[in-house]
Amino acid sequence: MSIPKFSVRNGVLINMIMIMVFFAGIFAMVKIPKEEMPQVEFGVIVIRVSYPGVSPAEIEQMIISKIEEEISDVDDVDNIESTASEGSALIRVEFLTGIDMDKAWNDINTEMDKVNDLPEDADDPVLMRMNMREVNEICSIVVSGDFDPNTIRTIADNMKKGLTKITNVSKVEVAGTREREIWLEADLDKMNATGITLSDIQGKVNSRNLNVPGGSVQFGSAEFIIRSMGEFKDIEEIKNLPVMMDSQGRAIRLKDVTTVSDTLEESSILSKQNGQSSVTIEIYKKAQGNIVTVMQDVRTYCSDFAETVPNLTVTIRDDGSIGVNNALRSLGQNAMMGIVLVFIILTLFLGWRNALFAAWGIPFSFLLTFVLMYYFNVTMNNLSLFALVLVLGMIVDDAIVVIENFHRYMEMGYSRKEAAVMGTEEIMWPVIAAVLTTVASFMPILFMEGRMGQFMRVFPIVVVIALMASLFESLLILPSHLADLSKKKLDPKTEKRNINHFLVRRYRCAVAKVLQHRWIAIFIVIVMLSLSGLALAFRLVKFEFYPRRNSDTIVLKLKTPVGTSIEQTEAVTTTIEEHISKMEESADFSAVLTQVGLFRNRGTRGASSNNAEIKLDMIDTEKRQFDDEVIKRKLRDYLKSLPGLYSFQFDQERRGPPTGNDVELRIFGESL
Repeated sequence: MSIPKFSVRNGVLINMIMIMVFFAGIFAMVKIPKEEMPQVEFGVIVIRVSYPGVSPAEIEQMIISKIEEEISDVDDVDNIESTASEGSALIRVEFLTGIDMDKAWNDINTEMDKVNDLPEDADDPVLMRMNMREVNEICSIVVSGDFDPNTIRTIADNMKKGLTKITNVSKVEVAGTREREIWLEADLDKMNATGITLSDIQGKVNSRNLNVPGGSVQFGSAEFIIRSMGEFKDIEEIKNLPVMMDSQGRAIRLKDVTTVSDTLEESSILSKQNGQSSVTIEIYKKAQGNIVTVMQDVRTYCSDFAETVPNLTVTIRDDGSIGVNNALRSLGQNAMMGIVLVFIILTLFLGWRNALFAAWGIPFSFLLTFVLMYYFNVTMNNLSLFALVLVLGMIVDDAIVVIENFHRYMEMGYSRKEAAVMGTEEIMWPVIAAVLTTVASFMPILFMEGRMGQFMRVFPIVVVIALMASLFESLLILPSHLADLSKKKLDPKTEKRNINHFLVRRYRCAVAKVLQHRWIAIFIVIVMLSLSGLALAFRLVKFEFYPRRNSDTIVLKLKTPVGTSIEQTEAVTTTIEEHISKMEESADFSAVLTQVGLFRNRGTRGASSNNAEIKLDMIDTEKRQFDDEVIKRKLRDYLKSLPGLYSFQFDQERRGPPTGNDVELRIFGESL
């Protein structure tokens, strides 16, 4: 039994399948994870070690060389790139494409466990597996207000705790706060008089500030856990800590030879919004999270939290859900427009019933596509939504062919069921061949390798799923509806007055004239083809894999000379901020966000006193008066002659996957 016959003879089953797809599609559309860009595994593991106050040369010798020696024999490593900066070591390990990153992650961790001779004062190595979700935060929250550093740190910590509890938030990072520190400032004269050394003070503090487990002990039928509680509870305990006894047996306490103060660490990153001190909180989501839902929860939490703290300003920046919402809105508008246009055009040619059947194929195919995307773990992101918009015009083609052939058989006098079976069977294989031809044109993208291949593979997958869904609808669902719900009999007189017959007559006349002057027609086609080839050969049509566009944010990266203090770097950025505020183009800026001491490099971030980053958040595109390039050109002219600035760079926002620079020049050597 053929597919069309099965469809016509089992109308109830077909309707049940349609209803199941309808409800399952709505469920999948709601539950499917939504994100800004598809998940991409970069094939990179980053190792970061902090060692404050140490020069780059010592960082290389004492940390980087030892780590490189251990990880150099890990299998499938393509490249190891290390960067030594003041107080920080960064090792970037790139692996060959197509390997098992879970195994690579375990291998790197195994080798890092063997590195046991790093300096004691250095922080423990931090390993990070790079992927799209680790690199791209879903939003930044800027917290500001007239508060002292201790208060703003407490507020930021409380916000971080609350944001971490939001469903599907994976991590929250805070920049711009200063951690609490207890400073011991030694009095050398008193230490010399008492014979106490810095090592004595350090040893006493370290040995005292401990909670040591002591095992367990049994008394009769009861068992007690024993531990010594030695950690300091307040600053008075630290001040009164005995360091040693003098010759008369009196205790020399810490406060006798040092000044103990409860303060904050020195600033490593300064955060500002519109020139005012602030704290920046970056939020990342889990893989299964829906960016739209997560951002709704984040906005609700921020609004509620701001109401609990007087004079607190909380601003959400770089909201990734806006792009996803815009793409969803664009898909809905295009789908609705497609349904209306298909219905209007087919009504003119085939009647309103047949037009309705064809138009229904669009939402049905999309709902079935959502079900299959949910099943195959394909997220709804900007690229998959673009694929759905692109395929929108294709998914009704096979249904129109089936309906037109059914209509032809009805005009020949066949009954609805006969016309549905015969019309569909006649063009079934050509329709399948046409869909498979379109599928084949997208399949090569699926076999692209590397980071670009991982990013692009979602595009052909969604297109193929949508085309298969439309083929399923046109060959299985549509014949049953045509047989049961279409007009029982056509009126030959009415059909002859149909616009279709009018256009067919005009088309025949046009074809006849072209055939009479076939050589002229062939010549015109050859000339047009030649002109097209010349346009490509002489590069009259520019090629760019992913086009540049007016950005929602202009990012300016700054560097002052190596060794510049964070206060001096801040002074340079303040001068730039003041200039930006006086620019004519400042009306196009919704906010100016500055982070002094922040260092970003290929998805990683760290602290460096001679680095800074200024982000210019733009207003809506339709309200802007100036082009991005005009703003950048004016800033370049100003920055070229600015004293105290070593270098600057604009980060260009591009659509698509993360890629390297257009041109990279690497210089190798032992002593550079």
